[in-house]
Amino acid sequence: MKDGPYAPATAAACALIVFLWVLHRFSVQRKNTLGFRLPPGPFAWPIIGNLNQLKRLPHRDLHELGKKYGPIMMLKLGSVRTVVVSSSPMAKEFLKTQDNVFASRPRTAAGKYIAYNFKDLIFAPYGAYWRHMRKLCVVELLNTKRIQSFSCVREEEILLATRSVWEMSGQGRKLVNLTNMISSFVQAVMWRILSGRTISFHCDTNSEEIKKMGKEVSATVGAVNIGDFIPYLDWLDLQGVNRRMKKVHNSFDQVIRKIIEEHQQRRREFHKESATKDIIDVLLEIGKLNGREITEENIKAIVFDIFIGGIETTSTSIDWAMSAILKNPGVAKKMQEEIDSVVGRERTVSERDVASMEYVQCVVKETLRLYPAAPLLLPHESIQDCTIGGFFIPERNRLIVNAWAIGRDPSLWEDPLAFKPERFMGKNVDIVRDRDYFDILPFGAGRRGCPGAAMAVVTMNLLLAQFIHCFEWSVEGDLDMTEVFGSTTPRSVELLARPSLRLSTCP
Repeated sequence: MKDGPYAPATAAACALIVFLWVLHRFSVQRKNTLGFRLPPGPFAWPIIGNLNQLKRLPHRDLHELGKKYGPIMMLKLGSVRTVVVSSSPMAKEFLKTQDNVFASRPRTAAGKYIAYNFKDLIFAPYGAYWRHMRKLCVVELLNTKRIQSFSCVREEEILLATRSVWEMSGQGRKLVNLTNMISSFVQAVMWRILSGRTISFHCDTNSEEIKKMGKEVSATVGAVNIGDFIPYLDWLDLQGVNRRMKKVHNSFDQVIRKIIEEHQQRRREFHKESATKDIIDVLLEIGKLNGREITEENIKAIVFDIFIGGIETTSTSIDWAMSAILKNPGVAKKMQEEIDSVVGRERTVSERDVASMEYVQCVVKETLRLYPAAPLLLPHESIQDCTIGGFFIPERNRLIVNAWAIGRDPSLWEDPLAFKPERFMGKNVDIVRDRDYFDILPFGAGRRGCPGAAMAVVTMNLLLAQFIHCFEWSVEGDLDMTEVFGSTTPRSVELLARPSLRLSTCP
């Protein structure tokens, strides 16, 4: 059989691949010989590395690999060196002790095509610009006073959501799609906080576009984009992810630009300050921070972060919490007993009431332990060489923290797979502000910790307390508690439940 015309080229390409792989293995062996001991890990194939070992649920795949190679292991995802951490002590080493080394982000397609070319807070690399943006968010936008100022928004939207649940159930005769209801509620709250707009997610045609836009952003950001791991293939956009990102970015940009223009017009026409300013109002009013002008692009990037980050993680976490409560009727009963003791049966729950509901807060903590919305925290990147746990971590090495594995670590948690809010009773665990607590990491930690964590927890506490106080819930058959992977990890099937009134009247 004769060789085809492309045989020499094919042979040369194969030889080059083998040569590069041998060179890489020699480099790794040489570093280990010289005392630069790299973390252990599985065999990495040429070109793809260990990408073939990550399937539908990467957090579970990495958990299984961690059982074999330890709480700190090295993978090659395509051509990208990646350290995976899956224990609380190791997470503390990386995210606190060496926080300054791992405070950056890798440059990915999502940051480039969706997040205004790394102009936001989530995807921006570590540096002066990122510090400026974080200060703006933490000091001006998401401080305790500002979060409290939006309490009336949350309470009003929760009352609307409660009424909608009762109406859509046909006064308790039909199942309600709680997954959709929870997502609609969180989006309505966040949209009012960001833009001041009140939208109905049941009859507003624009709201459907906003929901689709949010889902598309989540799907593309959470996709395993080959170009992020094999950069020389990025220009091909083999999966079409980059094209989808550009399209959804343009849609989002048009919506936000129009809202900013409306706010600017309103500021020119009316000089009176409103009692409750939305986030865009605050940003336009500030104008500058530390001498740096806050541009329209800065505003759009911040709104993108809060809108996407706040909606997806919060709604996914509430959905998991309601699922866990309905699967464990004893938990619902204890919640109702506590809420009744604080609120009674004649009125609904207010945000002030929640501070006296320890068990309700423990339900939220247990949910975030067992079902973190982002099981693999957004990747970090090292800005210099360092040594952790006796292992050498090179510069520009990615870091993935498996928060899902840490929350289910049997060395930390007794009966780790059971949903037991009681494990937090009397322990005064603050998962938002305690910088030394690494046994649960739903919001990350260190410099890259989520600045909106407090708002998310407040919203979760209030909605769960209200839904469990107002209604008795029932489901048909066994609840499917499996998940799907993306930028967040929602349930694989939507949550359907039937409400019946506990209170004398519906709000």
